[in-house]
Amino acid sequence: MANNNDYSKGVRLRPLHKLSNFKVSDNNLDVRGWEVVGADGRRIGKVDDLIVDQTLMKVRYLDVDVDPNLLLPDTDDRHILVPIGAAHLDESADEVRVTGLELAGLSRYPFYRGGEVTPDYEYRVLHAVTSPTTSFMTTSSHTTPPDDQFYEHESFDDSRFYQTRRQDDYIDQRSSAVNADMNRNINPNVGSTSSGMGSGTTGMGGNSAIDGDIATIERLKRMLDEGTINHDEFTALKRKALGLY
Repeated sequence: MANNNDYSKGVRLRPLHKLSNFKVSDNNLDVRGWEVVGADGRRIGKVDDLIVDQTLMKVRYLDVDVDPNLLLPDTDDRHILVPIGAAHLDESADEVRVTGLELAGLSRYPFYRGGEVTPDYEYRVLHAVTSPTTSFMTTSSHTTPPDDQFYEHESFDDSRFYQTRRQDDYIDQRSSAVNADMNRNINPNVGSTSSGMGSGTTGMGGNSAIDGDIATIERLKRMLDEGTINHDEFTALKRKALGLY
């Protein structure tokens, strides 16, 4: 990619490596260097940098260094900018998966040569993501910098990018809550005489650990019925509560 420093004053989008006062939040993964895979499961390249909206301190695009073997031999190094919400994490494989781009459609995707991200380029990228089979028609409006409404498109929603990770975090948090519930439900006096029912029993003659499991599962079932958790989360948390994984 060209080493281009010709940023004009007031430029909103810049590569992260150009911003000495910015860094990836501790709550999010730094995916620079991660492999990028298309919707067809084939490798496109790797994440070279992040394009940041320095006004709002948000990542808008992933700067993807496209594998040279996917381009014509006489072309320069080429990159593409992928809107953050048009991709998602696959942490198990350290991969970024682009949902709306297949290898066959790479030639229709606008290439990025570094430097300032122009309005025309941003409109072309969004068109390539939302309408990959149709041609882009330039109009006078494409010279105007995109407004906030432009970035409200789901392709720029970073929660979509981190969705899998946050879902896993949500399940882990629920699991911790379930484990805490189980611990609260276990009778610490198991093994002692209780209510004259005989040594080694609880007051009702049952096993308090089992009672705790049943109570926890009943709570999870109520949460499922109320819509607080979905069926997959219910299954995962129930298995966790029962010590099945």
